[in-house]
Amino acid sequence: METFSQDESYMKHALELASKARLLSPPNPWVGCVIVKSGGIIGEGFTQPPGNAHAEIVALRNTLGQAAGASVYVTLEPCSHYGRTPPCVNALIEAQVGRVIVAMEDPDSKVKGKGIDALRNAGIRVDLGLCQSQAIQLLEPYSKHRTHGIPYCIGKAAVSIDGRMAAQNGSSKWITGPEARRDVHKLRSESQAIVVGANTAMRDLPSLTVRDVLERPFKAPLRVLFDQEGKVPAEGPLFDISLAPTLVFTSSAVSEQSRQAWCKTGAEVEVLPLIENGSKLDLVAAMQILAKKGALQVLIEGGPGLLGSFFQAKLLDRLVVYIGPRLLGEQGFPLMRNLFVQSIENAPALHLSAVQKFGDSIRSDWTLSADL
Repeated sequence: METFSQDESYMKHALELASKARLLSPPNPWVGCVIVKSGGIIGEGFTQPPGNAHAEIVALRNTLGQAAGASVYVTLEPCSHYGRTPPCVNALIEAQVGRVIVAMEDPDSKVKGKGIDALRNAGIRVDLGLCQSQAIQLLEPYSKHRTHGIPYCIGKAAVSIDGRMAAQNGSSKWITGPEARRDVHKLRSESQAIVVGANTAMRDLPSLTVRDVLERPFKAPLRVLFDQEGKVPAEGPLFDISLAPTLVFTSSAVSEQSRQAWCKTGAEVEVLPLIENGSKLDLVAAMQILAKKGALQVLIEGGPGLLGSFFQAKLLDRLVVYIGPRLLGEQGFPLMRNLFVQSIENAPALHLSAVQKFGDSIRSDWTLSADL
């Protein structure tokens, strides 16, 4: 039997395989699997696009029928229900594997513990929790989606050294350098929806597509526009549906003519309820709609107003701030609007989880606690 250090090595390899499925598998989780027998790997694999084989099935196929008595290392509890594909636990049981090592239990209520129970009831030894913290971190968007019914939300901003998102006249191209901008496209590729507000859409005319990356996602991220007043005309790259799909969240106050103009481009339009005395679109309702459309991770690329609204609604899970080599002065646009802090004692406190350097720019990742 493998020692613990070997167990950990195999599971870490499975986690590396899982990362390869990050752009392929949504709305399914990205999972890696390694099958070991007689001290060596006889099969491995990671989740394929929806409707295709899960990690365990790919790995089992690679064993060429030699998996009996083998140890299976998998980053997420094997599924036990019928979806687009049959349950993975059935295949493991039929292959007569000897042991299954699972990094984390599946948070999805359809699975949660049922896959592990099925394997144990079939006489297969199951060990749970090896490299669990790494697996949990890797699957944060999936877990948020399955447990809360809304996507994992990342707020992204590029700011000057003095914390401004744009100059006084609204110009912001480019605060950061090309290396940092390429990294933003990696963030986009890992997200299933990219969000902007009306002001950003009109000022920057963004395409919100994934570019400048070696690997593209299996499905282009949905471009999402929040426009409760019907400001944005149905033209420009955001409404070129040949580039990627577009969804507009708006209110019933917007004219039918404006909504029809958006629809004629091929964009989808969703009317949201207004909250806070009719002053704001219901962002929670919007996120629930995106979750139902299969978005596990949403990237908020809007300006100070939209970013501030998501923060106030307590929807941000992470804030990614790129600091570029510019000074824009006190008249520039702030990181967030409508954030009123009277003293340092009641200022929201975030946790710095990572820092990276990209040319002359710096990326800092901040996690937000639920009580902010």
